[in-house]
Amino acid sequence: MKRTVKALIAVYFTVFMCVFGGISAFAWDVDTRSQDIVLKNVPEGTAFADILVKDKKNDKYAACFNEENGRLLGVGKDCGLAGYEEDGYTSMLLRHNCAVFEKADLSEHSSVSFKLNEENNKLFNHFRRIKVACCDKDGNILGVTDVSGFEAVHFNTPAYYRIEANGSSLSCEVNTGPPYFMMVLVPAAFILFAVIVIAAIIIKRAVRKAGTAGMIKRIQSGEVDNERKK
Repeated sequence: MKRTVKALIAVYFTVFMCVFGGISAFAWDVDTRSQDIVLKNVPEGTAFADILVKDKKNDKYAACFNEENGRLLGVGKDCGLAGYEEDGYTSMLLRHNCAVFEKADLSEHSSVSFKLNEENNKLFNHFRRIKVACCDKDGNILGVTDVSGFEAVHFNTPAYYRIEANGSSLSCEVNTGPPYFMMVLVPAAFILFAVIVIAAIIIKRAVRKAGTAGMIKRIQSGEVDNERKK
């Protein structure tokens, strides 16, 4: 019985560590505060790109003008990107305080990188639908993609969103790790299995013990009768 319990405990911890380790490895491998925009077929003269998000009422991320990003991009509050407000969409870099411009590489990989002030799953679960604007070095908008949206992410590890702008088309991909509830479901299922196995072993031993006790009682009873007959 002790060996069986020890073996079940060892297997339980192995299963738990595999599930927990897989989730942790995914979370550690993904930088959820970094965001890249992959660019293809951009307009001629494009120097950088920005994400356009649709403002919400009393939006906590909204700002009149983000001075830090304006300085990093070398543009002012009067540039075309800062003044863009079509269909309620405005610049994430210049009209919000949730991202910081990091770099634009249009020579080799054709991408733009941001550093986010919050994890990207929180940020894009808030905005949900975006556009991408391609701009020249002075902040004039050369082209804007169609709208694309993110699926809401719930009960999962932090999600990494891949944003790709190809001409006027835009795609947003969500990559998530194992859901958190698996950390509870898998161990709970194993515990239930272990309880059933242990209960079966206890019942089997109890039945065997009862049968043995009955047999001993019958044997003893027979010996007593034989002695009385003598």
